[in-house]
Amino acid sequence: MEYKTQTRQMIMDYMAENPDRIFKASELAQSLSEVSLSTIYRNLSRLEKAGMIQIVGAAENNELQYRYTGPGQCEEKMHLVCKECGKFFHLEGPALKVLQLSVQRSGFELDQQQSVLLGRCSGCSRRRHG
Repeated sequence: MEYKTQTRQMIMDYMAENPDRIFKASELAQSLSEVSLSTIYRNLSRLEKAGMIQIVGAAENNELQYRYTGPGQCEEKMHLVCKECGKFFHLEGPALKVLQLSVQRSGFELDQQQSVLLGRCSGCSRRRHG
């Protein structure tokens, strides 16, 4: 079993308290101001390798974004992520079934736990176009 540092636990606790968000390392460094950015990156890498967090793509400035995937998080749903505010949504019900069927027909096997669609939530779209 890997030794858990206090810093790693702080990062995990912070992300677990906000399970419906994605995070950039720079945001974590701002929120956990006593931790340096390089330490945040080092710990994010270890947490991702341990399967406790997932890389969900890059923000518009190409900074990687992460989401918490620790205990108690959903595993069998597709996810939608707003690339502006970082809010995280579950794609469920009929919309998910249509997407699954379409992917299935193509002969492709989808790993739903690793599947994230990036875009803009309705709130951010309204602010942008409003």
